[in-house]
Amino acid sequence: MTVFILFFLTLLVYTIFSYSLVDPNLVLSSNAQYWSFQNWMWTNFFHNGHLMAYVYFGIVVSLFILYLHILDKVKNKIIILGKFIGNKYVLFFLVLIFPIFLSYNALSHDVFNYIFYARMIVKYGVDSRTHIPLDFPNDLWIRFMHNTHVTDVYGRGWTYSSIIPYMLGLGKFSLTLVLFRVWNFFAMILLYFSMQYFSRTLNNRNMNLYEASLVFLNPLLLIETLSNYHNDLLMMPFAVLAVSLLIKPITSKIMENKLKSKYIILSLLSLAISISIKLATVALLPIWLLVIGASYFTLQFATRMASKFKIKIDKNFYEKIILSFFGKFVGYIPDLAAALMMILLFTPRSNLFLPWYLIWVIVWIPFMKLKQFRNLIIVFTFSSLLRYLPWLFNNLEYTDQVLRNQKLITWLIPGIYLLSRFSKVGQSSNKS
Repeated sequence: MTVFILFFLTLLVYTIFSYSLVDPNLVLSSNAQYWSFQNWMWTNFFHNGHLMAYVYFGIVVSLFILYLHILDKVKNKIIILGKFIGNKYVLFFLVLIFPIFLSYNALSHDVFNYIFYARMIVKYGVDSRTHIPLDFPNDLWIRFMHNTHVTDVYGRGWTYSSIIPYMLGLGKFSLTLVLFRVWNFFAMILLYFSMQYFSRTLNNRNMNLYEASLVFLNPLLLIETLSNYHNDLLMMPFAVLAVSLLIKPITSKIMENKLKSKYIILSLLSLAISISIKLATVALLPIWLLVIGASYFTLQFATRMASKFKIKIDKNFYEKIILSFFGKFVGYIPDLAAALMMILLFTPRSNLFLPWYLIWVIVWIPFMKLKQFRNLIIVFTFSSLLRYLPWLFNNLEYTDQVLRNQKLITWLIPGIYLLSRFSKVGQSSNKS
């Protein structure tokens, strides 16, 4: 139980630390006690980049040590999660991560853009794709935005969905900010259910506690989604559901073509929703091409060969053979999905692993068969969170040197991990 208490307390320390990075132009509350606390944080941290970097480093390292320790504890006692989100394990999870709900979006200003683009549509009646926040210089909500000079670059699915928490905020900024966090928590609930469905589809059971903890207790997921508000979380439940629906006919050995077509259509519809939120999940399309194309052409090839050699075939018999073959292949689809999403992170557009982009990848790790690949992804979540260190150390200023150091941190730590693994493999080979 001690490790869970320490995890809770470390998240609480991060929450307190996060207020050191509140923009000086932003007043979250006029409460006298809060205002005294906020001024103390600004005085002692905001202009002391070195101190912020040291504290942040200690928090991230502590969170990952505790995260790995929790994984080790729950792995030794496998517990199947219930079908409903109200079970005692999920309730315990909510209590465990509660401090992060109180944190400030210290490491990202993107949520302010999300809010203002919705505001442009609702209040000003303009298209956020053709106007920029600076077109409304008298609006007080742009004082603490950083990207006031750019149009809305997010998917229409995200922009229109973000209108919901904006309108529920009733024009009050602090309430709207809180509701955007609730919106991301809603996305986390959707992800939970979609992953449960995927687990039942792939493994014929619910996730166990270890598998769920791999994702939902990962410090990167907690900080980048519930604290920093990144919208990548909302696209992933639909992506996971889409892959689940795609493989359902194979894992359930469904023979009826009409029913198979129904699953494929629903699968593509779910993927389209995901892509509408953020374009990144278009990278998963090769899975559809592989599953649908290969199964169809395999059947066509078998039919033609039988016809050529004048062999009578039972179409259902060949379909059963094909389903049996793909039944073994689908077990590696999570690994393929993770690899396809990870390839995007090698592109210049992603600035070589912006931390929150790893959300696209880590949702697949509970189902992966390639354990070393899974472990490498977890190492990348650690190194990617440490990517903020040079920026903090340099008093929140981006320079070419800061960007170089960020990339070095992101890649050096996984590189050391891989070298250590290869070294152990080499030693084992020499002993044998």
